[in-house]
Amino acid sequence: MRAVDISLRRARVIILPLLLAAVLLPAASYGQSGKKKGASSCCTPAAGASRDAGVVAGGVEFPDVTLLDQNGNRTRVRDLVTGKVVVMNFIFTTCTTICPPMGANFVKLKGMLGDRVGKDVVMISVSIDPTTDTPARLKAWSEKFNGGAGWTLLTGEKRDVDNLLKKLKVFAPVKEEHAPIVLIGKEGEGNWIRANGLASPDKLASIIRGRLADASGFTRDPVRRVVNLEPAPREENPELKYFTDVKLKNQYGEEMRLYSDLLQGKIVVINPFFSECTGSCPVMNTTMEQLQSYLGDRVGKDIELISITVDPANDTPEKLAAYAERFHAKRGWYFLSGDPANVDLALKKFGQQVDVRENHKTIMLIGNIPTRLWKKVNGLAPPKDIIGVLEKVIQDKGPENKGTEK
Repeated sequence: MRAVDISLRRARVIILPLLLAAVLLPAASYGQSGKKKGASSCCTPAAGASRDAGVVAGGVEFPDVTLLDQNGNRTRVRDLVTGKVVVMNFIFTTCTTICPPMGANFVKLKGMLGDRVGKDVVMISVSIDPTTDTPARLKAWSEKFNGGAGWTLLTGEKRDVDNLLKKLKVFAPVKEEHAPIVLIGKEGEGNWIRANGLASPDKLASIIRGRLADASGFTRDPVRRVVNLEPAPREENPELKYFTDVKLKNQYGEEMRLYSDLLQGKIVVINPFFSECTGSCPVMNTTMEQLQSYLGDRVGKDIELISITVDPANDTPEKLAAYAERFHAKRGWYFLSGDPANVDLALKKFGQQVDVRENHKTIMLIGNIPTRLWKKVNGLAPPKDIIGVLEKVIQDKGPENKGTEK
């Protein structure tokens, strides 16, 4: 991931409690580097795994490293994986986007595999943030999914974890740049799968059962690079399950569903504000006005500008209508309020909830819903810099068009 990304993939998820309470990482001041200064990334969907397919990864090499499991036990990774079909994903506990759904998927998948887990299947989650993710943190994180026995979570010295990630070709220099990859295979065999960790658990289970049977869970044909996984049906759509269709009201007094009306299939720019703010909010909304001008007639078609009040008790649709006129907002730029509980839920989904309106963040979220690429930028940065980030999100074509990792 290149800046702060929030990425979700199609999948069946069973619980997403972490997503309700988590808070996005604070944004750094924006600069040209895209690293310490500038937009920082969160969980890019654009690196390494397709949404509806597993990509044959070839051979996988496990380095001889010893890590710590969630119980604090020293665990030699090679001993853990030897002789078993390995199902491994990569998470960090402060992630608010793709990691909780992957954790939920793992629990569902473990239940589908039954008593094979722990015998001829080993399920492993490796923290990509070992400096933060102590064994205790990993254990607490996994317990929120009621994962139980048979799911091993690993952390340890950063150099050892990085060594493992590099050998497995899933290393990302910035933790927020990781993709929702699940590796499926057996040590010493070359026909490993790099699957989408947010694909429906039943699809992943089918691949694993095929691997256990040495059948056609994936192809051995080096010419065929992709194993198709059917898209999850709408009712299993993880974005819908995560964002929900909580109802809000725009400045026109119209009721809008968060996911289905505002997000689905769109590129979005989202900022928090309240109408009585005299500091950062006018600055951010002036920038939003410039984005509206820059995007032209794309606003309201494939791109939505979304401003969510952090003061719904005061910011009625009527008040927001007058406020929107100050910034010459057109259709496609929605100022949203509504029932305080609904607004609070919507803000939580974007990591923007605050107890005191004046404490709201000056963060803009830029998301490409079809490719599941999200970035977080400093809303007070120069508009031209924010436009640069926006263009990268607009132009994102998704991981399946980026070629196979070498």
